[in-house]
Amino acid sequence: MTSKFAGRAALTALFLAIALPAGAETAQDGYEALFEQALESVAWDAHERWAFTEAASGSDGDFVGRYDPRLPEEERWTLLSIGGRDPTEDESRQYAERKRSEQHGDNHEDDGEIDRMVDPGSLQLVEETADYWLLRFAPTDDDGDDEMGRKVLERMDGTVKIIKDGHYLEYIDIRNTKPIRPKVGVKMKKFLTRITFGPAVEGGPIVMKSMDVAIKLSAFLLVRVDETESVTFSDFEFAADAG
Repeated sequence: MTSKFAGRAALTALFLAIALPAGAETAQDGYEALFEQALESVAWDAHERWAFTEAASGSDGDFVGRYDPRLPEEERWTLLSIGGRDPTEDESRQYAERKRSEQHGDNHEDDGEIDRMVDPGSLQLVEETADYWLLRFAPTDDDGDDEMGRKVLERMDGTVKIIKDGHYLEYIDIRNTKPIRPKVGVKMKKFLTRITFGPAVEGGPIVMKSMDVAIKLSAFLLVRVDETESVTFSDFEFAADAG
């Protein structure tokens, strides 16, 4: 009886030694697949078929504009308000020119940019409910040889939430877990990047709904930076005759 029990225990231990790593690898592959599918669900080119309102707030001021791809290219961006007031003709012109320049410089590979922010091998399940998966990841970038960049990333933590109904990305969040000292005399107290997604309209494509970036740092007691930039997209309207 004792030898039979010992034999079964040895077989069990051997099975666990073989099965657990394989199971962990399978789970890891599953998390990477979840993330990639969620990225693929986003309509990164929604601006080509949808009109929307963009509200931007930051160091340059507060702007609310409307984009409509059905209009001639030079008329697609309209400044609705600046700092809560009606814009002047000159402000409207400058805004439209700036937005056209930004759009022309956009290569529309935002999914690739976000993909490069995530180390896929680091994805871990934090929570699963009937409605969503919440995953943690280690932020990364393309410049792995940059020592300062590594010091910053070591103090960063990322989370991504994926909605099960529709299998889409609800948000991706990267923020520092502790104050960061990338080099002597520099201290970054806060770093945050948060991007949210959701349906443009009920039953519509998944689009970017907002982006928030915040940074707070000091350098050699002389330079202090406390910046917050926020952009939200709303009032989506399908432009059936665009293009």
